[in-house]
Amino acid sequence: MTTIKDKIIEVGFAEHILTDVDLNNLCDGTPAARYGMINKALKKAELIKIRRGLYLLADRYRHKKLSKFFLASRIASHSYISLESALSYHGWIPERVSTATSVLALGRTKKFTTLFGDFTFYHLPINEYEFLNGITRVEEIKGEPFLLASPLRALADLVYVKKIDWKGLDLLTNSLRVDIENLMKIKPDHFLEIKKVYRSARVLHFLDNLKKELKK
Repeated sequence: MTTIKDKIIEVGFAEHILTDVDLNNLCDGTPAARYGMINKALKKAELIKIRRGLYLLADRYRHKKLSKFFLASRIASHSYISLESALSYHGWIPERVSTATSVLALGRTKKFTTLFGDFTFYHLPINEYEFLNGITRVEEIKGEPFLLASPLRALADLVYVKKIDWKGLDLLTNSLRVDIENLMKIKPDHFLEIKKVYRSARVLHFLDNLKKELKK
């Protein structure tokens, strides 16, 4: 009997993140029969459930490691990698971050614990039409793109989420261990671009003082 795992491999979807619609299209028979096939694959650990409605073929049937940041973009659409994850990616903080931290365009703050790690998505009150300011598209692995915040955008998001008040550069260079050389790379127009995003007085105050301290 052909299993759902066999069908996924046969159609060339072994490396794909799959939805309920994808699986239903691959399964023959009644809704009950399709449910049975999918449930059997889950019990045999041939198919891994990432979250409700999202699945991945088990590692032993795949040929490449999945990008965690790409997975984050699929767990919650209309999101970008930010906060500690983006700062670590850019080399602005020395710590390796275990939880993938992202910001959502819509919805509420949510967390997911999966076999592939922990994912946290924050929703911030920002100006809707400036959502993509300071955001770039990155594709480390072919076919697995994700959106990534610039260092300054990630820092501003962190200020909001962690309720960080401006107390001078020491907070950044000592507490977060951000290298002053990285801060000096921020250009004046970066501040203008990022300030348009936020409505938070705390974030705007932080950005203004950082710009002033860096003499930008």
